Amino acid sequence: MAYSTDSTFSIAKPGVPAVVGAFDKFEMHKLPKYPLGFKVETADGKIYRYAHFGADTNRGVLVSADLSEVGQVDLDNKVIAPASSASGTDGAIGTKYVEVTIASVTVDQFAGATLVTTDDTGEGYSYDIVGNTATDDPATGNIRLTLAQPLQVALDATTDVSIQPCLYNDLEVATTGTDSIVCGVSCATMDVSEAPFGWVQTKGIVGILQDAKVPAVGSIVALSKLTAGAVGPLGGASSAATDYVAEAIVGICVDPGDSTGHSVIKINLE
Repeated sequence: MAYSTDSTFSIAKPGVPAVVGAFDKFEMHKLPKYPLGFKVETADGKIYRYAHFGADTNRGVLVSADLSEVGQVDLDNKVIAPASSASGTDGAIGTKYVEVTIASVTVDQFAGATLVTTDDTGEGYSYDIVGNTATDDPATGNIRLTLAQPLQVALDATTDVSIQPCLYNDLEVATTGTDSIVCGVSCATMDVSEAPFGWVQTKGIVGILQDAKVPAVGSIVALSKLTAGAVGPLGGASSAATDYVAEAIVGICVDPGDSTGHSVIKINLE
Protein backbone atom coordinates (compact mmCIF):
# COMPACT_ATOMS: atom_id res chain seq x y z
CA MET A 1 0.00 0.00 0.00
CA ALA A 2 1.03 3.59 -0.54
CA TYR A 3 -0.80 6.86 0.05
CA SER A 4 -0.18 9.74 -2.35
CA THR A 5 1.09 13.21 -1.54
CA ASP A 6 -0.66 14.30 -4.76
CA SER A 7 -4.09 13.67 -3.22
CA THR A 8 -6.25 16.72 -2.58
CA PHE A 9 -8.95 17.11 0.04
CA SER A 10 -11.70 19.66 0.54
CA ILE A 11 -14.32 20.30 3.21
CA ALA A 12 -15.51 23.46 1.47
CA LYS A 13 -16.42 22.52 -2.09
CA PRO A 14 -19.88 21.10 -2.86
CA GLY A 15 -19.52 17.63 -4.35
CA VAL A 16 -21.38 18.37 -7.57
CA PRO A 17 -19.09 18.72 -10.59
CA ALA A 18 -19.96 20.78 -13.63
CA VAL A 19 -19.11 17.85 -15.90
CA VAL A 20 -21.94 15.49 -14.93
CA GLY A 21 -22.99 15.15 -18.57
CA ALA A 22 -19.54 13.82 -19.46
CA PHE A 23 -19.15 11.62 -16.39
CA ASP A 24 -17.23 8.38 -16.97
CA LYS A 25 -17.13 6.04 -13.98
CA PHE A 26 -14.36 4.00 -15.61
CA GLU A 27 -11.92 6.90 -16.01
CA MET A 28 -8.59 6.74 -14.16
CA HIS A 29 -6.03 9.48 -13.60
CA LYS A 30 -2.32 9.65 -12.87
CA LEU A 31 -2.88 12.88 -10.92
CA PRO A 32 -6.10 13.82 -9.10
CA LYS A 33 -8.82 15.57 -11.06
CA TYR A 34 -11.07 16.20 -8.03
CA PRO A 35 -10.70 16.26 -4.23
CA LEU A 36 -11.04 12.81 -2.68
CA GLY A 37 -14.65 12.03 -1.87
CA PHE A 38 -15.95 14.27 -4.65
CA LYS A 39 -19.52 13.15 -5.35
CA VAL A 40 -21.41 12.48 -8.59
CA GLU A 41 -25.07 11.42 -8.53
CA THR A 42 -26.69 10.18 -11.73
CA ALA A 43 -30.35 10.60 -12.68
CA ASP A 44 -31.17 7.01 -11.67
CA GLY A 45 -29.91 7.55 -8.12
CA LYS A 46 -26.50 5.92 -8.38
CA ILE A 47 -23.76 7.74 -6.43
CA TYR A 48 -20.03 7.69 -7.11
CA ARG A 49 -17.10 9.09 -5.11
CA TYR A 50 -13.63 10.04 -6.35
CA ALA A 51 -10.91 8.03 -4.64
CA HIS A 52 -7.23 7.25 -4.41
CA PHE A 53 -6.16 3.59 -4.55
CA GLY A 54 -3.04 2.51 -2.68
CA ALA A 55 -2.86 -0.97 -4.20
CA ASP A 56 -3.79 -2.66 -7.46
CA THR A 57 -7.51 -3.49 -7.28
CA ASN A 58 -9.90 -5.44 -9.48
CA ARG A 59 -13.22 -3.97 -10.58
CA GLY A 60 -16.35 -4.98 -8.70
CA VAL A 61 -14.86 -5.53 -5.25
CA LEU A 62 -15.49 -3.88 -1.90
CA VAL A 63 -12.79 -1.44 -0.83
CA SER A 64 -11.70 0.30 2.36
CA ALA A 65 -9.11 2.88 3.41
CA ASP A 66 -5.87 1.39 4.79
CA LEU A 67 -6.14 2.46 8.43
CA SER A 68 -2.62 1.24 9.24
CA GLU A 69 -1.13 3.80 6.81
CA VAL A 70 -3.36 6.88 6.90
CA GLY A 71 -4.94 6.59 10.33
CA GLN A 72 -4.34 5.67 13.96
CA VAL A 73 -6.51 3.70 16.33
CA ASP A 74 -7.28 5.25 19.72
CA LEU A 75 -4.16 6.83 21.25
CA ASP A 76 -4.17 7.16 25.04
CA ASN A 77 -2.31 10.04 26.69
CA LYS A 78 -0.22 10.89 23.60
CA VAL A 79 -1.23 14.55 23.28
CA ILE A 80 1.36 17.07 24.47
CA ALA A 81 -0.06 19.68 26.84
CA PRO A 82 0.19 23.28 25.54
CA ALA A 83 2.81 24.39 28.07
CA SER A 84 4.97 21.36 27.22
CA SER A 85 4.65 21.65 23.44
CA ALA A 86 7.50 22.96 21.31
CA SER A 87 5.56 26.14 20.50
CA GLY A 88 4.19 26.57 24.02
CA THR A 89 0.67 26.93 22.60
CA ASP A 90 -0.12 23.81 20.56
CA GLY A 91 -3.28 22.24 22.00
CA ALA A 92 -4.53 25.49 23.54
CA ILE A 93 -8.11 26.62 22.98
CA GLY A 94 -8.48 28.59 19.75
CA THR A 95 -5.31 27.25 18.10
CA LYS A 96 -5.31 25.02 15.01
CA TYR A 97 -2.26 22.98 16.08
CA VAL A 98 -1.87 19.84 18.19
CA GLU A 99 1.39 18.09 19.09
CA VAL A 100 1.09 14.32 19.43
CA THR A 101 3.57 11.50 20.12
CA ILE A 102 3.41 9.04 17.18
CA ALA A 103 6.33 7.05 15.77
CA SER A 104 7.29 6.60 12.11
CA VAL A 105 5.01 9.20 10.54
CA THR A 106 5.85 10.99 7.29
CA VAL A 107 4.81 14.47 6.14
CA ASP A 108 1.06 14.80 5.45
CA GLN A 109 0.40 11.12 6.09
CA PHE A 110 -2.80 12.12 7.91
CA ALA A 111 -3.91 14.87 5.51
CA GLY A 112 -7.67 14.67 4.93
CA ALA A 113 -8.22 12.57 8.06
CA THR A 114 -10.36 13.40 11.10
CA LEU A 115 -8.96 13.91 14.60
CA VAL A 116 -11.51 12.75 17.18
CA THR A 117 -10.99 13.50 20.86
CA THR A 118 -12.29 10.25 22.31
CA ASP A 119 -11.84 10.64 26.08
CA ASP A 120 -10.86 12.92 28.94
CA THR A 121 -10.03 16.62 28.48
CA GLY A 122 -11.70 18.10 25.39
CA GLU A 123 -13.44 14.85 24.47
CA GLY A 124 -16.29 14.64 21.98
CA TYR A 125 -15.01 16.94 19.22
CA SER A 126 -14.11 16.01 15.64
CA TYR A 127 -11.58 18.17 13.77
CA ASP A 128 -10.54 17.98 10.10
CA ILE A 129 -6.80 17.52 9.58
CA VAL A 130 -5.13 19.69 6.93
CA GLY A 131 -1.68 18.11 7.27
CA ASN A 132 1.09 17.03 9.61
CA THR A 133 4.83 17.12 10.10
CA ALA A 134 7.02 14.01 10.19
CA THR A 135 7.97 12.27 13.42
CA ASP A 136 10.68 14.21 15.34
CA ASP A 137 9.30 17.56 14.13
CA PRO A 138 8.81 19.67 16.24
CA ALA A 139 10.27 17.46 19.00
CA THR A 140 11.78 13.98 19.25
CA GLY A 141 9.06 11.34 18.83
CA ASN A 142 6.35 13.89 18.13
CA ILE A 143 4.42 15.27 15.17
CA ARG A 144 2.42 18.45 14.74
CA LEU A 145 -1.10 18.27 13.31
CA THR A 146 -2.58 21.26 11.49
CA LEU A 147 -6.37 21.43 11.81
CA ALA A 148 -8.98 23.14 9.65
CA GLN A 149 -10.90 24.33 12.72
CA PRO A 150 -9.64 25.93 15.95
CA LEU A 151 -9.74 23.81 19.08
CA GLN A 152 -12.97 24.38 20.95
CA VAL A 153 -11.52 23.15 24.26
CA ALA A 154 -7.85 23.07 25.30
CA LEU A 155 -6.27 19.62 25.27
CA ASP A 156 -3.76 18.19 27.74
CA ALA A 157 -1.67 15.09 28.44
CA THR A 158 -4.77 13.08 29.47
CA THR A 159 -6.59 13.61 26.18
CA ASP A 160 -7.16 10.47 24.11
CA VAL A 161 -7.47 10.83 20.34
CA SER A 162 -8.23 8.75 17.25
CA ILE A 163 -7.14 9.62 13.70
CA GLN A 164 -9.55 8.26 11.11
CA PRO A 165 -8.64 8.59 7.41
CA CYS A 166 -10.72 10.09 4.65
CA LEU A 167 -12.96 7.22 3.58
CA TYR A 168 -11.72 7.51 -0.01
CA ASN A 169 -7.98 7.76 0.62
CA ASP A 170 -5.40 4.98 0.13
CA LEU A 171 -7.96 2.31 -0.75
CA GLU A 172 -7.32 -1.42 -0.73
CA VAL A 173 -9.48 -4.52 -0.99
CA ALA A 174 -11.67 -4.63 2.14
CA THR A 175 -11.15 -7.43 4.63
CA THR A 176 -12.80 -8.31 7.93
CA GLY A 177 -10.83 -6.85 10.81
CA THR A 178 -8.97 -3.54 10.69
CA ASP A 179 -9.76 -2.57 7.08
CA SER A 180 -13.47 -3.45 7.15
CA ILE A 181 -15.01 0.03 6.96
CA VAL A 182 -16.33 -0.45 3.44
CA CYS A 183 -16.54 2.83 1.52
CA GLY A 184 -17.67 1.57 -1.89
CA VAL A 185 -17.24 -0.76 -4.84
CA SER A 186 -14.38 -0.32 -7.30
CA CYS A 187 -15.64 0.70 -10.75
CA ALA A 188 -12.54 -0.15 -12.79
CA THR A 189 -9.46 -2.35 -12.57
CA MET A 190 -6.91 -0.06 -10.94
CA ASP A 191 -3.20 -0.25 -11.77
CA VAL A 192 -1.75 2.17 -9.25
CA SER A 193 1.60 2.42 -11.01
CA GLU A 194 -0.23 3.89 -14.01
CA ALA A 195 -3.25 5.71 -12.59
CA PRO A 196 -4.13 5.48 -8.88
CA PHE A 197 -7.11 7.88 -8.96
CA GLY A 198 -10.59 6.79 -9.99
CA TRP A 199 -14.16 6.13 -8.86
CA VAL A 200 -15.99 3.92 -6.40
CA GLN A 201 -19.75 3.42 -6.40
CA THR A 202 -21.49 3.99 -3.08
CA LYS A 203 -25.20 3.73 -3.90
CA GLY A 204 -27.43 1.90 -6.37
CA ILE A 205 -27.32 -1.31 -8.38
CA VAL A 206 -23.84 -2.76 -8.90
CA GLY A 207 -22.09 -6.08 -9.42
CA ILE A 208 -19.89 -7.25 -6.52
CA LEU A 209 -17.63 -10.28 -6.15
CA GLN A 210 -19.52 -13.12 -4.44
CA ASP A 211 -18.03 -15.63 -2.02
CA ALA A 212 -18.84 -19.35 -2.02
CA LYS A 213 -22.10 -18.88 -0.07
CA VAL A 214 -24.66 -17.53 -2.56
CA PRO A 215 -27.33 -15.24 -1.01
CA ALA A 216 -31.06 -15.39 -1.73
CA VAL A 217 -32.89 -12.64 -3.60
CA GLY A 218 -33.88 -9.88 -1.18
CA SER A 219 -31.53 -11.03 1.57
CA ILE A 220 -29.03 -8.82 3.38
CA VAL A 221 -25.41 -9.19 2.28
CA ALA A 222 -22.27 -8.22 4.19
CA LEU A 223 -18.52 -8.06 3.75
CA SER A 224 -17.42 -11.67 3.39
CA LYS A 225 -15.34 -13.42 6.02
CA LEU A 226 -14.32 -16.00 3.42
CA THR A 227 -13.11 -13.89 0.49
CA ALA A 228 -11.47 -10.44 0.64
CA GLY A 229 -13.48 -7.78 -1.16
CA ALA A 230 -16.51 -10.02 -1.65
CA VAL A 231 -20.05 -10.08 -0.32
CA GLY A 232 -21.73 -13.01 1.36
CA PRO A 233 -25.01 -13.68 3.18
CA LEU A 234 -25.22 -11.90 6.52
CA GLY A 235 -23.93 -14.39 9.09
CA GLY A 236 -22.81 -16.79 6.38
CA ALA A 237 -23.97 -20.27 7.27
CA SER A 238 -23.72 -19.56 11.00
CA SER A 239 -26.51 -18.74 13.43
CA ALA A 240 -24.10 -17.33 16.03
CA ALA A 241 -25.11 -13.81 17.06
CA THR A 242 -21.47 -12.72 17.10
CA ASP A 243 -21.19 -13.43 13.36
CA TYR A 244 -24.05 -11.02 12.63
CA VAL A 245 -22.74 -8.27 14.88
CA ALA A 246 -19.19 -8.38 13.51
CA GLU A 247 -20.11 -8.13 9.82
CA ALA A 248 -20.32 -4.89 7.83
CA ILE A 249 -23.68 -4.77 6.03
CA VAL A 250 -23.32 -3.78 2.37
CA GLY A 251 -26.82 -4.00 0.89
CA ILE A 252 -29.57 -6.22 -0.50
CA CYS A 253 -29.18 -9.02 -3.04
CA VAL A 254 -31.02 -8.27 -6.29
CA ASP A 255 -29.80 -11.18 -8.39
CA PRO A 256 -27.55 -13.89 -6.91
CA GLY A 257 -24.69 -14.84 -9.16
CA ASP A 258 -22.70 -18.03 -9.26
CA SER A 259 -20.51 -19.03 -6.36
CA THR A 260 -17.26 -17.02 -6.55
CA GLY A 261 -18.71 -15.02 -9.47
CA HIS A 262 -20.43 -11.65 -9.15
CA SER A 263 -23.86 -10.98 -7.63
CA VAL A 264 -26.04 -7.96 -8.36
CA ILE A 265 -26.43 -5.92 -5.17
CA LYS A 266 -28.36 -2.79 -4.23
CA ILE A 267 -25.97 -0.84 -2.01
CA ASN A 268 -26.24 2.32 0.09
CA LEU A 269 -22.87 3.16 1.61
CA GLU A 270 -23.53 6.89 1.89
